[in-house]
Amino acid sequence: MDKNKLFGILNDWNYWDKPVPEFFPRDEYQGKINKYLSTGEVIVLKGIRRSGKSTLMINHIRHLTGTGVDKKEILFVNFEDPRFNGELNSDLLEQIFEVYKEFVNNETKPHIFLDEVQHVAQWEKWVLTGYELKRARFYVTGSSSKLFSREFGTALSGRFLAINVFPLSFKEYLLFKDLPAPDKISLVTRKLIYKKAFNDYLKGGGFPKASSLEDDLRRQEIIMYYETIILKDIVARHNLKNYNSVKKVALYLLSNIGKPFNLNKVKIALTLSYDLADKYFEYLKDTFMLFEVYQYDHSLNRQFANRRKVYCIDNGILTNTTFRISEDYGRYLENLVFIELVRRGHEVYFHQGKKECDFIIKEGLNIRQAIQVSRTLHDEETKKRELEGLMEALDIYGLNEGMILTEDEEYKIDAGDRSIIVQPVWKWLLEQKET
Repeated sequence: MDKNKLFGILNDWNYWDKPVPEFFPRDEYQGKINKYLSTGEVIVLKGIRRSGKSTLMINHIRHLTGTGVDKKEILFVNFEDPRFNGELNSDLLEQIFEVYKEFVNNETKPHIFLDEVQHVAQWEKWVLTGYELKRARFYVTGSSSKLFSREFGTALSGRFLAINVFPLSFKEYLLFKDLPAPDKISLVTRKLIYKKAFNDYLKGGGFPKASSLEDDLRRQEIIMYYETIILKDIVARHNLKNYNSVKKVALYLLSNIGKPFNLNKVKIALTLSYDLADKYFEYLKDTFMLFEVYQYDHSLNRQFANRRKVYCIDNGILTNTTFRISEDYGRYLENLVFIELVRRGHEVYFHQGKKECDFIIKEGLNIRQAIQVSRTLHDEETKKRELEGLMEALDIYGLNEGMILTEDEEYKIDAGDRSIIVQPVWKWLLEQKET
């Protein structure tokens, strides 16, 4: 690429002669970036498209300039710029670096931000060379989980620190909507305000930009995200010809959130081969749109052979692609709880014996917690089913306390030598401590 044209592209994206914009602060992520920066390792931000990775980078650029780093010591490259099309490889990375040094900064070690780097062939080798030669401090974002577990993990094993970026948590969503984090008093005096915000979050999800829009525009924005993920991150990236088959698999799985399934069901329902169903499922997980959860078993072989469940990264995708919230409020609550457990760093399974428990949390070699999710326990049959599943899990894993998360019920159940905490999902999401 002509170096003047290349510099023009870089100049458009960088802040060498213009102010760095200020976006919504996500303090938890910024704290992790600051902590990791001191190690000198490559910092990786990974997560679903539009979850806020790029804005976290720009916020960090603003943070760096606020601590005295000259703007010209920072290089930001967005690999989704269509002007790069057809030339995305490690040679282009080297050319970008040389143009930056020639036009902007050839004196000091820069901070280099590579945004959506999965589009660049052999980028990891170029970053590895730069890391080893101490040419720069590197920050990388990507929207592909396998990219980082395979290419990046192999090339840069032990040289990078990864941060999983999610759409807004409920606590972040409140701040995004200018609602302060509630204390004990405001949880009572402003309960209706927080519950309304929770219901908006439950059905609309937490994609940052979409969350700033009115309902109809928000819906259109999220549908655009969904379509772009299918088209760009799956169909285009893997050179697939059958867009409709990929979309059918996505819709089938999204319509069965929280239900045990196996790929034979997908194969039969959509008249696909098992291999295609499996491949498309892997691609959907790769984009961070879907998460797979296994039925827990002490035997790994049996665990992998057992039924699985699938959950979605954001309830906004569910609302705008499949069923409506009025159809199955409980599944929305369950999906939200799962994503929060993953966000908190837990290893999550489900229990299936004679009864079922929605989530069990493993720490090290042991199961530490069991959680059921139900919209309400007012119905005696529902309460009996939820308690029996939870109590079976407590018995099997030797736990003294369990939890049932609901729409709005809050009390404690004494069950002999065990106790069951019943708590609203929205309050649980606001807890500072992990579960």
